[in-house]
Amino acid sequence: MMFRTHFVFSLLVGLYFLDSFNGNKFLFLFLILLFGSLADIDNPKSKLGKNFWFLSKPFNLLFGHRKLFHSLLVPVILGLAVWYLFDKWWMPIFLGYSSHVLLDGFTLEGINFIYPFKQLRLSGFIETGKKEESFIFYLFVLIDAIFIFSILF
Repeated sequence: MMFRTHFVFSLLVGLYFLDSFNGNKFLFLFLILLFGSLADIDNPKSKLGKNFWFLSKPFNLLFGHRKLFHSLLVPVILGLAVWYLFDKWWMPIFLGYSSHVLLDGFTLEGINFIYPFKQLRLSGFIETGKKEESFIFYLFVLIDAIFIFSILF
């Protein structure tokens, strides 16, 4: 999926879980949005990878795209580490990162949820950057707008 689709889906996840979080709501949403795009740090062609090429290129060389950084191992380890160090802040990090992994599972390329241990591959019907993804993007924008409207009014 493209950055914009991950962004609006991460926002949707953040808005959905916003009431269950006791703390700074803006920081909660910021972390979900940040970690919702972090998995693509292993792709030098991604929006994040282009800006952080000094990390993206070595990560891509070492791990490849959609392998380690697109498994559930990373959000679980990040979530546990942050939970241990900062208690409640594990939630937006885990939710944001997991939202990215889940959404990429619906693409034709798919992901391996339990890489590097075994194969538990999920792949879907959406070709990245094509009309199906555009439809899903606008659907998420609409649902986000409904959530925001319901929060404000």
